[in-house]
Amino acid sequence: MEHEICIKNHKFGTGRPILCAPVVEETEGRILASIQNMANQGVEMIEWRMDWYRNGSDPEAVASLLKKLAPVIKQTVFLGTFRSKRQGGQQDISVDDYLELNLQAAKTGVLDLVDVEFFQIKAPKDIVYTLQQAGVRVVASDHDFAETPEGEIMRNKLKQMYLSRADFIKLAVMPQEKADVLRLMEEILSVKKEFPMSHIIAISMGSDGVISRLLGQWFHSEVTFAAFEKTSAPGQVSYEEAHLILEHMEGWMKE
Repeated sequence: MEHEICIKNHKFGTGRPILCAPVVEETEGRILASIQNMANQGVEMIEWRMDWYRNGSDPEAVASLLKKLAPVIKQTVFLGTFRSKRQGGQQDISVDDYLELNLQAAKTGVLDLVDVEFFQIKAPKDIVYTLQQAGVRVVASDHDFAETPEGEIMRNKLKQMYLSRADFIKLAVMPQEKADVLRLMEEILSVKKEFPMSHIIAISMGSDGVISRLLGQWFHSEVTFAAFEKTSAPGQVSYEEAHLILEHMEGWMKE
């Protein structure tokens, strides 16, 4: 696994976190307009939340829309995510349909990355490999909207995702108190020390977790999500504010 990942001239694994804006729209027209606007404004990375799209569980509809987006996102890192209701998303979907949807989306060649709900599927390591062979990088993810698990649980989940050879491993948890945010950061630092080649995305959600979205460079979280138009998870700050703070943080950490 590479120490540094470069996608469309955006470097992951060095410097400040890449700033990603989610698209949470229901219709094709709104999705196209939103992504066009973000790309025109120079957003570094866009996450299309396919589960918000009315036809988001239909592989053909998703593939068709992705092809329309191809000329729009040439310079923008593009992540495709179908977040199931099991993991806090908008739609129910069977595991088989979920896998088929992601595979067909990957095969369009438009997406740079695909999110995989690692612990919700069978043989996740095989799925990671299959999607990589289809031409995308994989973000192996796990979300807990109820709590921040014990440190050993978080550490083991991150290790399992890393050992699958996914390109990125993502853990998002909900703090019940401020100390939970610090526990998440501590576990990320520990995993990064054990697996220095890993590429980690870590988020503590909600108002208490906002600090985790802004200190990624300090505790080795390589992507942070911010709202350009609409939020997709609790605790997201505005894209403009996050960009300004991250730039300041990068400068301060170089001093």
